[in-house]
Amino acid sequence: MAVSRGGPSAPGPGAVRKFPTGALYAEALQHPELCFSDPDLRHGTVEQSPVLGPKAISGNFASVFSVTAPGGQRYALKCFTRDSATLGKRYAAISSALGALDSGALSQPWSVGFDFLEQGVLVQGHWFPVVRMTWVQGTGLISWIERNLQDPAAVRALADRFVALVADLEDNGIAHGDLQHGNLLVAADGTIRLVDYDGMYVPALRGEQATENGHRNYQSPSRTAADFGPHMDRFSAWVIALSLVAVATDPGLWHQLHDPQGESLILSEPDFKEPATSLAWPVLLHHSDARVRELADRVKGLVAVPCSALPALTADAVKVPAQRSGGKAKSGNGPRTTAAQAGTPPWSTATATGTSAAGVPAWMADRVPAAPTTPATPAAPAAAPAGTGFGRRRFGDLVAGAGALLSTSAPGALVLTAVQPASALPGSQTAALVLAVAALAAGRRRRPEYRDARAQIADLKRRARELADPARAHQRIWQEIHALDTDLAKDNAASDKKVRALQTELKDGLARITMNVNRRTGKAQQELTGLPAKEKAQLAAALEPAVRAHVQDRLRRTPIREARSLTNMGPKMVTALEAAGIRTAADFTGVVYSVNQGYGSRNAYLVLVGGHRVKVPGIGEARATTLESWRQNLEQRARQSAPTTVPAQDKARIKADIAALRRRLKAEVKQAEADAQRERDALQQRITGERTRLTAQRQQHATDIQRKRADLIRQQKQLAGSDQERARVLAQLTDVRKEAKRSLGRVRYARFVLTGH
Repeated sequence: MAVSRGGPSAPGPGAVRKFPTGALYAEALQHPELCFSDPDLRHGTVEQSPVLGPKAISGNFASVFSVTAPGGQRYALKCFTRDSATLGKRYAAISSALGALDSGALSQPWSVGFDFLEQGVLVQGHWFPVVRMTWVQGTGLISWIERNLQDPAAVRALADRFVALVADLEDNGIAHGDLQHGNLLVAADGTIRLVDYDGMYVPALRGEQATENGHRNYQSPSRTAADFGPHMDRFSAWVIALSLVAVATDPGLWHQLHDPQGESLILSEPDFKEPATSLAWPVLLHHSDARVRELADRVKGLVAVPCSALPALTADAVKVPAQRSGGKAKSGNGPRTTAAQAGTPPWSTATATGTSAAGVPAWMADRVPAAPTTPATPAAPAAAPAGTGFGRRRFGDLVAGAGALLSTSAPGALVLTAVQPASALPGSQTAALVLAVAALAAGRRRRPEYRDARAQIADLKRRARELADPARAHQRIWQEIHALDTDLAKDNAASDKKVRALQTELKDGLARITMNVNRRTGKAQQELTGLPAKEKAQLAAALEPAVRAHVQDRLRRTPIREARSLTNMGPKMVTALEAAGIRTAADFTGVVYSVNQGYGSRNAYLVLVGGHRVKVPGIGEARATTLESWRQNLEQRARQSAPTTVPAQDKARIKADIAALRRRLKAEVKQAEADAQRERDALQQRITGERTRLTAQRQQHATDIQRKRADLIRQQKQLAGSDQERARVLAQLTDVRKEAKRSLGRVRYARFVLTGH
């Protein structure tokens, strides 16, 4: 692919460039012959909306338009609405790298046309770059899987193609940057197309940072913008490969693990960030198929690996283990029958077409395993003849025997009941014998051995009739296969519903446990946070008595006469203060005032140590304020020289109390967290156990369905030689009838009722 180059249209380096809006692009594209320089686009047809003109798909930083060239080639035209310093460099490098790829050398045709046109579209007199991409026709990966879920061979083939696609990228030093279901389209021929190259890495971009980190449900939790290089697809490649291989092995895993409302295959972001609480990993790691288990274990181990150290995905990593000749291989639905019994295994990529030798119609070819060509499938061995005798006596047999005995009044008559017709007996015993026969017949009919023999005889008779009319047999087999598929789909739907309920229960339960533990530990955590401040306050409180005593001692040593120089008091004022009981600075604590209503002035009262207020003659508001300031200054100076260390005994006691309180609070928090963890473990264990039980039930049911399908398919193949098979079935019917008559007859049952043998 060539990169079209035009004249310079961008401002000089460092200049801010404003790009058009989607509406301006749409307006310009109304005249493609004027706005495009590329010939295919200039003479092309832009897709229109019914009312608004050119139809645009708007994104975060671009608008995409559909343009069809005169030759019929359809393009997606990406017009940018935001500029960046590396926009031109990135897209030019990607376009150049993809254009240099030799399509013939690629193992898979994943690449789509991608051209960066620097002189792309003319808007309001200025040229702006665009990316022209070939419009891809294909089915999204999720939709394709759901359509092909019942064709494991096709899903497996797609997994192989995906691995080859990833190998192509690795071989060329390229990484897509956002490998996920939305960027993988499956073409009509089954090949994969990779789209959306905006975050792609090519060797020319070495040293740059990523512009995006990819879809969260496919990326390693450790991925950052710095992980921009040829290795950045590896985690998502392993995740997608595991999903495809698992679904190809066991289609039921899709119903079990895929969230129809989510944006993922069978694994998502929570499974990577919190593997311990994941419901998907236990299902995959304990699956009956060894390949699924091994691959899941490997991918789970990659969650903690840095992106730069992740191994590349290889074909060997998803290769199917070779099966031993004549042995049995396990599938996702449990034990699988041998190839001769079940036909082509799910890993085969062959698809039956037309009508098989056994008469399988073309529309059923993808639902029936292909019959091997050589050697021919041998006829099924004859079923074991029904009737190997009765098992242990049950209560119903004793009731039947008691009824017969009471009817005949003698044990010997019980045997006569089984072997003689009523007409051969004396008339007086006829009525009694009729009752005895009825009792024995009812008891025998209730025996499981008798019912099984009758069912086997009925089945052989039906098969003999069908073999005389193969077309009718074909119809019956298809109906039964359809019924089996319907039954399996219903069972899977019910299982899916239960799994979703378990997921909701686990999520709600974990949230409830977290809320409870936060409620229990909230107060303790708050107290723990406040312990340093509490210790400091207690130390200060323990020091306060010594400080207070020191201050009082200093105040008592300071006589009131020393305040004369500050308050302009003479001996008379000092005498009045001493007469009021104020001899030192320690004898009063402050000053209060009251308003003199008559004169509008304030009266000053000195507050004594005991709280009593006195009014000293000559001490007005000014002198009182000065006295109060004098005392406060004395107290502040005294505090500066006060003791600063708590007594060792008090300090040790306070620290010991705080340490004990800290231990108690931490123990409460630890106990609450331990209780919460036990609740989480119990909830997880219960949910996992229930999930495992549902999985086992689902797999067992699928195994039963598979076995029944295999038997029906075997019958289908046998219809090719209907005459020979009918003779064999009739012979088997004769044998079964003889054996049933011998071992389950009336005489045998009468003896069994009496003796237990």
